[in-house]
Amino acid sequence: MISKIFLFVIYLLLSLNGTAQSYQKRLALVVGNGEYQHGGKLPNPVNDVRAMAISLRSLGFEVMKFENVTQTQLKQAINSFGLKLKDFEVGLFYYAGHGIQNKGRNYMIPVEADLLAEEQVEFDCVAADRVLAFMEAASTKVNMIIMDACRNNPFERSWHRSGAGNGLAVMDAPTGTLIAYATAPGKVASDGASSNGLYTSSLLKYMNDPALNIEQVFKKVRTEVTEKSLGAQVPWETTSLTGDDFFLNTKKISSTNQTQANKPAGNGNSGEVSRTFETEADETKATEYYTLASKKYDEFLYEEAMAGYSEAIKFNPLYTLAYLWRGHSKYALKMYEESVHDYNKVIQLSPGDAEAYYYRGSAKYVMLKDNEAITDFTFTLKYEPRHAKAFYYRGLCYYNLNKAGAALADFDEAIALAPDAITYYWRANSLLLLKEYTRALADFNKALELNSKHADSYFWRAHAFENLKQQANAKNDVTKAISLDPDNKLYSEYMKKLNE
Repeated sequence: MISKIFLFVIYLLLSLNGTAQSYQKRLALVVGNGEYQHGGKLPNPVNDVRAMAISLRSLGFEVMKFENVTQTQLKQAINSFGLKLKDFEVGLFYYAGHGIQNKGRNYMIPVEADLLAEEQVEFDCVAADRVLAFMEAASTKVNMIIMDACRNNPFERSWHRSGAGNGLAVMDAPTGTLIAYATAPGKVASDGASSNGLYTSSLLKYMNDPALNIEQVFKKVRTEVTEKSLGAQVPWETTSLTGDDFFLNTKKISSTNQTQANKPAGNGNSGEVSRTFETEADETKATEYYTLASKKYDEFLYEEAMAGYSEAIKFNPLYTLAYLWRGHSKYALKMYEESVHDYNKVIQLSPGDAEAYYYRGSAKYVMLKDNEAITDFTFTLKYEPRHAKAFYYRGLCYYNLNKAGAALADFDEAIALAPDAITYYWRANSLLLLKEYTRALADFNKALELNSKHADSYFWRAHAFENLKQQANAKNDVTKAISLDPDNKLYSEYMKKLNE
């Protein structure tokens, strides 16, 4: 039900180390494309981007997260990010998915692209230069671009040319910018054998180390990825950072205050804690249990996964992702009340975590606590304004509370973001409550166009036909509904009413 995240807990803080400067206003745009319609799906980018978003939010970053975006959606996301960045001191852009160079420029491939010819690239993809231009215009103090986007181009074999264009080209880094690539120029990167890409897994591992400045972080990443790939993948960076050493994590902890640092911060924000382990052995144990639990979750062994996450939490009581995925395990086992407790903990540690609000709201929706669920879905949308499912389920809650107007507004938003049969169906039902029968009929038609086997759509479309005085059409729809679900007594009772 949920795409799995494999992540080591990290805490990311962009600021200058060793000086009085500490950049607090931080904005990140993170994008993961994996559900390619024509070029072959990638299992890890969405996992990677969710992991990055959670980590950045835990440290106070305002995060704009997007998954599986089209060209139009990606351009709009970059535009919104770039315009907003003018009010921030630090900007970070992270992209995971298919990427390609063409004529010396780098492009991110949107999920709907069908690149039958090389000439389509500059028109059907999105140039990475777009992000650089906005960063330069914003005059932010520090910028980072991380491109885990060098997977092998799935379209190139049909272009009748050599593989010389594989991978990404080097981009010039404007002053105050670091650009990091998953592999060297012209080379391709691995999507990884686990739940995260090889490069991102290593990057997340080292970003939190307060002893490493930014150049040292990427050197560590380069060494590990090179070793794990047996030299096939060598990460690369270009940088124009100036001034004192730049540290990702400035919360250096001495042995005398280690225990105190392990306690939750007073405001519940895990971004105030830079290290959550008593010893390196605890860190190793927590990671081992989390990794094993992740594998059990992927195998649908939710009870074993739940136990593994609990063990990880014993060694690291502030392990945000362990709480999150233990909550997901409980949710999968229909232990909804218990899952809420874990989502509460995630929100305590990471107050801006949209995913935790969304799944806590989902659990409350299942428990028929519609008003509480509405609150959680509203917070989800505060932190992730384009969350189509949050609009959809908040709409269902409003519908259950007989607030058809509010439900209709949410279904409108959900359809604009991700149209599907079930959302059209519920918007049609909202319109029925509002006695807008002609509009309802149009939505039922759309729902059945997308899913012609949905019996309830036929049944409730019959109600629209009846109110529009089209009795023959109403009877035809009920007959169709009965053929799809002959045991449904509600259908047969309604047919009797129409025949009277």
